[in-house]
Amino acid sequence: MSFEVTPESAGLSRYTPEQGRALCARVAAGESLRRIGAEAGWPSPQTAWKWAVAHPEFGEALSAAQRAARIGARLADRDRQLSRAARREPWRRGRPPMYGPALVEEICMRLSEGESLIAITRDPDMPCYRTVLKWARDKPEFADAYTEARRLQADHLADEAHEIVMASTHATVWSDRLRFAFIRWRAANLAPKKYAERVVVAETLRPPETAQGLTVIVKRYSEITPEEYARAEEGEP
Repeated sequence: MSFEVTPESAGLSRYTPEQGRALCARVAAGESLRRIGAEAGWPSPQTAWKWAVAHPEFGEALSAAQRAARIGARLADRDRQLSRAARREPWRRGRPPMYGPALVEEICMRLSEGESLIAITRDPDMPCYRTVLKWARDKPEFADAYTEARRLQADHLADEAHEIVMASTHATVWSDRLRFAFIRWRAANLAPKKYAERVVVAETLRPPETAQGLTVIVKRYSEITPEEYARAEEGEP
């Protein structure tokens, strides 16, 4: 049985083209639907999605606004990076930057804000990619800071994945799904204890007289029932 969403069936009598244009303008300026919906007099993200389904012209405008917001965010990030590079005293041509606390802080700060190491080392004022990895291997203090920056980068990626989900629409869901899957995979690699899916291995031992071997049951952590978890904690099969 099919169901067609219409303004009347969805209870969207409050929608007006003027309000739709105002909402799209705020989204294009970089505001998320969740933040806008938290204000009185503005639709929630769920209502905005229903509007997009019931009013195709609004759905297209909202998708275009979200694309513009993503492009604007990337351009703003690039401008911040260029401005930050311009404020630093340039290194003399032909000589690599000298290792020091300020440089370590700069690299780790940019990593923790979600920037890739490739993008950082592409900056002419930064050491090359191989040099940074060599520092992480040979300098314990840098290795500790680098590891912490990567852990914070995982948190940044998790927040970015959340923003992608909250801003997703019916028109962008497939591309957003691909981006979300990659970002989640990357966050799990950077901080596996926090973001990776867990797998619990439960062992079942039989009495010696009937034992035919060891039976190993592999279940995902999310599939373990409270009773099974309690037995595993107590060492019971």
